[in-house]
Amino acid sequence: MTETDETERVVRKGDRYTAMGADVEVLRVGRSWADVKVTQPHGAHWNKRQPLPFPDDWTYVEQDERFGWVPDWTIHPGVHWREMIEESGHSQVWIADQMGVSTKHLSQIVTCTVMPGVAATVAFARVMEASPWLLWRLACDHRLALALGKTDLTRDYL
Repeated sequence: MTETDETERVVRKGDRYTAMGADVEVLRVGRSWADVKVTQPHGAHWNKRQPLPFPDDWTYVEQDERFGWVPDWTIHPGVHWREMIEESGHSQVWIADQMGVSTKHLSQIVTCTVMPGVAATVAFARVMEASPWLLWRLACDHRLALALGKTDLTRDYL
């Protein structure tokens, strides 16, 4: 990117930059200023109003770079459920009973033929003493990845 492109960049809420080793997130934008959150590598953070345009030594962070590693593949959440069941030492029959679902339904999830719904995810999390947020996020991320055309590698884990 050239210097002229950088000075002409439209700053938007949610944009991220790196500056002097810190992460800078744009919270709000006015005509001649932006409210930003500055986060240092060890976690200290503060908000400040920064005049526009940003200094030349601020580097814009591209969307995919914000999140670090972004895979081009996905795996059905049932793979993770199956691993959790195996590590727990409990049978699928016992877990299904504790969840209040049929053994068939749990089997369909762990063999990746059915996507888990919210109720099943919450029940599974309760029985397995796991985070329902994380388990539901796995299911949502899988659906989104498929919609975005990511490669489904589930068969490699069956």
